[in-house]
Amino acid sequence: MRQLKADTVSANLIASSNNQYGPICVYQNTAYRWLTLAQNAQSDITIQGVMSLNKNEQLLIAVNQCMLLFLLKAAEPLRVLNLGLGTAGIERAIHYLHNKTAYINNVAVFDSVEINPAMISVAKEHFSLPANHTVHVQNAELFVATCTRTYNVITIDIFSGDVHQDFLSDSVFWQNIRRCSEQTAQIIINLNPKTGKELQALLVLFRQHFSCIALIEFNEYKNIVVILSQLSLMHINKEEIAHSLLFKTWAPTLHTDINSIYHIE
Repeated sequence: MRQLKADTVSANLIASSNNQYGPICVYQNTAYRWLTLAQNAQSDITIQGVMSLNKNEQLLIAVNQCMLLFLLKAAEPLRVLNLGLGTAGIERAIHYLHNKTAYINNVAVFDSVEINPAMISVAKEHFSLPANHTVHVQNAELFVATCTRTYNVITIDIFSGDVHQDFLSDSVFWQNIRRCSEQTAQIIINLNPKTGKELQALLVLFRQHFSCIALIEFNEYKNIVVILSQLSLMHINKEEIAHSLLFKTWAPTLHTDINSIYHIE
């Protein structure tokens, strides 16, 4: 998707908005629609999400595809919480897999949390947010501090540009995530630590709250995906992904797009 940066020009701009959370711009070419937070210099452009115009249920980027790795060993009925709506990729994918395939049979709860009302409007109008999907207009940190139900899947993809939110480094946030999690829960986080020291501090923090950690590095992306659980995550490996019927059809190159998967248990 790196080539989309060159297409992030005014001729391809189809929508924009601005509020207290900053500008949002939506671009489109013949194949894709994508969202940026309107950085001025092309070299600084961070694409927040991409949708295929022909198959909008697909997750196109390996980092985002990894947010579905809970399906290698899913506990149904699913009770899913997604923190950070963005371009609604997780929402489109899970609704499609549930409604159109046999890969997900039972979704009991599926909540999303997004602080920016403009982002929700853009997701509805331009990124096919499924009708009647529940989106809480709230700060994610506050939502988990006050949540009254538990989930067995929590996905966290909260960025401003390419910087993740400070509360991801706060032990209280992870105490609340654990309180909102069932014993079998998998917590999947998209991260972009700037230094090895920052990553090490995050892993130490995660280990204080969860027994098992899987860390995924990619060949083409500096982001990492971290999966947390109280149960073993050793099944999350490149061989399992390569042989999974779901990922063979849904993300056939994911196992080769992943550089390494590390486990702490």
